[in-house]
Amino acid sequence: MSTPSPHGGHEPEVEGMSAQTDLATSAIAYLLAGPAGFGLVGFGLDRWWGTVAMLPIGVVVGMVASMYVIWLRYGRS
Repeated sequence: MSTPSPHGGHEPEVEGMSAQTDLATSAIAYLLAGPAGFGLVGFGLDRWWGTVAMLPIGVVVGMVASMYVIWLRYGRS
């Protein structure tokens, strides 16, 4: 089956391409949101406690947590 192209012709559909794109988009979103969210919490704790160590710790914990969530959702059989 083909879909209409904006240029007037037809482009063939690639089977399973949208599922792969959704998977990649979700994985990238997790990899960005985890460190950003935990880094924001670490930044808030640094401001509250007057330290400088919680931001980098939050970013690392967020990256590890996001990779773990990706493994749980997409890596296991």
